[in-house]
Amino acid sequence: MAAAMAAFVATLAFSSEPREMQTQVCIVGGGSGGMSAALAAARAGAEVLLFEQLERLGGTSTSAYVSGWEPGPGDAFAREIYDRLHRIGAAGVTSHANRDRKLGHFALWQIKPELSYEQSLYRTGYSYASCHGVVFDPEKMACLMREMLAETGKCRVLLNTRFVSVETAGPRVVAIRALSADGTHYRVQSRVFIDSTGDVELCRAAGCQTMLGVDPKSRFNEPSAPEKPKLSLNGISLCYRIRKSQRPMPPREPSAPVKSFPHSAHVIALPCGDMLVNPLAVLPGKAVVEQGREEAYASCRPIVEAHWRWLHQYPTFADYEFHGFAPMLGVRESYRVVGEYVLTEHDLRAGLRNQKHADMIAQADHSMDVHASGAGSFCIELAGAYGIPYRSLIPQGKENLLVACRGASFSHIAASSCRLSRTIIAIGHAAGLAAAQAAKSDIPVGKVDITSIQRALGQRADR
Repeated sequence: MAAAMAAFVATLAFSSEPREMQTQVCIVGGGSGGMSAALAAARAGAEVLLFEQLERLGGTSTSAYVSGWEPGPGDAFAREIYDRLHRIGAAGVTSHANRDRKLGHFALWQIKPELSYEQSLYRTGYSYASCHGVVFDPEKMACLMREMLAETGKCRVLLNTRFVSVETAGPRVVAIRALSADGTHYRVQSRVFIDSTGDVELCRAAGCQTMLGVDPKSRFNEPSAPEKPKLSLNGISLCYRIRKSQRPMPPREPSAPVKSFPHSAHVIALPCGDMLVNPLAVLPGKAVVEQGREEAYASCRPIVEAHWRWLHQYPTFADYEFHGFAPMLGVRESYRVVGEYVLTEHDLRAGLRNQKHADMIAQADHSMDVHASGAGSFCIELAGAYGIPYRSLIPQGKENLLVACRGASFSHIAASSCRLSRTIIAIGHAAGLAAAQAAKSDIPVGKVDITSIQRALGQRADR
């Protein structure tokens, strides 16, 4: 009833009759998960409609300037994306150029042409500074994503179009409504829907149960969980771009008073010579929930300006000047759906050998990396890779809805590891294949042939 009322109220805000549309798979959100889901579903033969509220695809990877893949497993889509970007000089494999911190208190990742993509696929068993990642040009990544979807001939992409409301009937999503920047009002009916919004906006509007913040030990009995719950989310970043100049402009004074800023940075050198700077946690993660994105973004700007003044003091950056803030915040954590299975710290510690799931669809090996405000932060490396089951993509009680973003069914601790882009690409890949199969066979998403999906993904099905 609440979801239906919300849909009704939202509809009143529209100034025109909706443009009715129908498709087989409708995806809300065009970040790493949404783009991958759209590509998988379209290549599997389904008619796909993808909505993205920003002016380009890629989400955090392209618009938040988190334009690098940390060391860790990647699926076939990630490899294809890398190969295509590498061929045009827009991507490369990186090595840490400041392991001993002699240059200053920052991480510096630079492209090494002699490194292969395969060398970026592992994290466990190595010290973090000895691992290799991937960096790519954010603008060219966004263009490539559009190109890959266009090549399918089965996917329509609507940018600058935001999700507004949902219509449900029992366990099924019937339709969604969306509004474009030019005022066009869409009503879309689809056989299957995928929520890739990051904040699981579609799932929340549809009445799905969600989690937010730190889970207490009593919920999942996780070894690293605290005794009491807490509204503490992984910290927010506002990344920025710097560019080499013969006469660099000096850093300006912050536009507002700043009490403190992070005295650390994660810097990656782009193929074009620019650098992207991630100052790590600029604000507590709950700021987005409490303030909203626009206010949180405004709060981050003077902190980042102060950060650049600090970073610029190091000789490595003396010839660089500030080029611009990322268009959007880098949000590590928000709402998470309660799915058919909740991935927890137990899965991460068990690893592939000891997990007993028959429906594994993705792998990851990133550390449990909690960027909490104040006490509660920790980073625990894992002994090996672990798997993510398909059931973690299915919201409880829904027949035609999947999740392909950081808001899938993960505990707070598991989400701190699962949130990385290559993992989300793999999750989207699986969700897209499942959605296409469910749509074409007219079956619930929980009844798909997971073994055939695993074969298509290259995952072992004999667990």
